[in-house]
Amino acid sequence: MLHQILVPEKINSNFVENKFMIKAVVFSESAVVCKSVTNIVETYCPNIDLLACNDSVKTGVACINEHEPDLLIVDTKLSDGSGFDLVRHFDKPDFKIIFLSPSPDYAITAIKFNAVDYLLKPIDNDELTLAINKAMDMIHIEENLQQQALGESIRQLNTSRRIVLKTSDQVHVVNIDDIIRIEADSNYSVFHLVDGKKILVSKALKEYEDLLLEHGFHRIHKSHIFNIHKISYLDKSEGGFVIMIDGSKIPVASRKKDKLLELFDEMK
Repeated sequence: MLHQILVPEKINSNFVENKFMIKAVVFSESAVVCKSVTNIVETYCPNIDLLACNDSVKTGVACINEHEPDLLIVDTKLSDGSGFDLVRHFDKPDFKIIFLSPSPDYAITAIKFNAVDYLLKPIDNDELTLAINKAMDMIHIEENLQQQALGESIRQLNTSRRIVLKTSDQVHVVNIDDIIRIEADSNYSVFHLVDGKKILVSKALKEYEDLLLEHGFHRIHKSHIFNIHKISYLDKSEGGFVIMIDGSKIPVASRKKDKLLELFDEMK
């Protein structure tokens, strides 16, 4: 019994820098098959990180959960079932599969499992290498598409009702509606949120004036931008202050006071 035979030394640990690398695991009840696949990968597939060989369905499930491989090279016959039994344990697998078999009898079944390829034993070096390269290309394309989609989503954050705020050691994604006010602190900006949280960002207040204008944010003082939707009341005494829903008091620049009062007078 093979039972979770770990590869003694991680295959291809010295792969070419900046090359795309994928993780793979081999499943077969045959030590000969495991050794053959390992030799082919080591010789012809420098961008495959072969993590383990395994011989059973029972231990194979745990192996996949542990290593989270990108590629399974699976024999149709395992010590306690079939390679298909193993894959069935995963409702929506996020790995690619290459099946190995002594006969073509299960090729149709392999297609139903969306296999990258179905290879007959004994294993041919060129066929397995081509199949692995095909799987690697598919994984690479899918990851590039995912990265592009993620990048587009991040770029759209600032045009939606959310904003990305970067501190010295964190990146916050904040709902714009949760921002009460922004206060200048030298060349920094302090965001005051509805939950009482404060986020210090290393950008000047001017950076956010135009960005947030269309969302109801206005600069009524050199050091303050406020959210019009988070005003509690306007205090006209002592030169004029806007009182926000959190009790904070924002001074109104003298030249903007009359305009602010005019706007409030227009409100029904």
